[in-house]
Amino acid sequence: MGVGGAYVALAEDTEGSAVNSAAPAVRDAYSTSWFDYDVGVGIAFPGAFTQSDFDNHGDNASLPAGHARSGDFTDLTLGGTVQFGRFGFAATGDLQQFQLSGGGPASLTMQLGRWKVLGAYALLDGQLVVGGGARIITMQILQNGGGTLLTMTGAAPEAGVLLMPTGRRFRVGATARAPVSGGIFGSQNVSNAGGVRSVGPFVLPDQVVQPWEIEAGVALQLGPRPLNPGWEDPHDQEAELRAEISRDRDKRALRAATELATLPDGPERDRRRRALDAEARALQSLEDEHLDEERDRLRAVRKARYRNWPRDKILVLASVLVAAPSPNAISVEGFLDQRIERVGQNATFTPRLGFEAEPLEDRLILRGGTYLEPSRYEGSSPRQHVTFGGDVHLLPLTFWGLLPDADWKIGLFVDLAPRYQNAGIALGNWH
Repeated sequence: MGVGGAYVALAEDTEGSAVNSAAPAVRDAYSTSWFDYDVGVGIAFPGAFTQSDFDNHGDNASLPAGHARSGDFTDLTLGGTVQFGRFGFAATGDLQQFQLSGGGPASLTMQLGRWKVLGAYALLDGQLVVGGGARIITMQILQNGGGTLLTMTGAAPEAGVLLMPTGRRFRVGATARAPVSGGIFGSQNVSNAGGVRSVGPFVLPDQVVQPWEIEAGVALQLGPRPLNPGWEDPHDQEAELRAEISRDRDKRALRAATELATLPDGPERDRRRRALDAEARALQSLEDEHLDEERDRLRAVRKARYRNWPRDKILVLASVLVAAPSPNAISVEGFLDQRIERVGQNATFTPRLGFEAEPLEDRLILRGGTYLEPSRYEGSSPRQHVTFGGDVHLLPLTFWGLLPDADWKIGLFVDLAPRYQNAGIALGNWH
């Protein structure tokens, strides 16, 4: 959010999986091991609809008097990534929750969930990354103290690609998401009286939908810090030594077998076999020790390579998001109000622009951005957003020794626009 959402061409860490399906296999510059991971969690407070026009409905004063609105609105995001060599896997979630108020059944809570499960692979020494997976949507209506009244869910595929030429200062990324249609999951609380499906006070829609989307963007990094330094696979670096050790062991085994074949069965042969086995174990122990030492040396070289890079940079990001029409759709707020409010009748375009810099080396990262939010409602106009954000490097937190050598960051972000304000915090790893 700090860079106006223009993240599809950078696509790093767990945050990248929210916008580009290739992100799980994108190796950060600081990643020096064959296995790596990343975790993150954030919470935002866009505010109640009574105070904030969350989905760019337009002039709130024009809405019908006395209609129900939703309040206590929060947005929780969380996710994690694991990487094995050039493979990567990620799972992310975005959960929105709000309650009805002002003329509606205030004891009801609505939850909208957007979930992703992704896998990706890096080709051409990490210069081309491709990925794909599923995006899943869920909608639940909960009665406070009375359990779940309704669950609707659906899933569809998505795919992404990222071009990041080693040694170059640019990246190009794109992702495509198929439309999702979610139907009723479990119907024990659904009534069909008079041929009208309802649950509690709500007449139900046929489905909950997300339209197909295409997002593409570019990233350009200025300054001495490299954008695409290339990732060195530890297994590739150790391959020559491993192969040499394997050849030596095969030769020793062949010589031992040849020598034993010349000896007749008996105590002398058994004695010689035990001696050869002891010699092989001693040599293998020395070889394993040498391999461990070389692995540690190569890891230290990779870490020094990262630490020796300058941190000065100005990263510029730009992207555009295209969202398809949703024929015959009504808005979430219209559903909550139980009135027909058409939304998504036309395709929309969202251009985004952002930047990132590090004015205090290894301590503070600042971000800024802007994007033009179209309206999915008839008769409403696009509005311009201005965003700000940053990460602050916290003092080491080991949590009583449970997480040794852990570096953490706290992130802050703000999004401002006419009839809209949003702010939140996030916690993650600092590198």
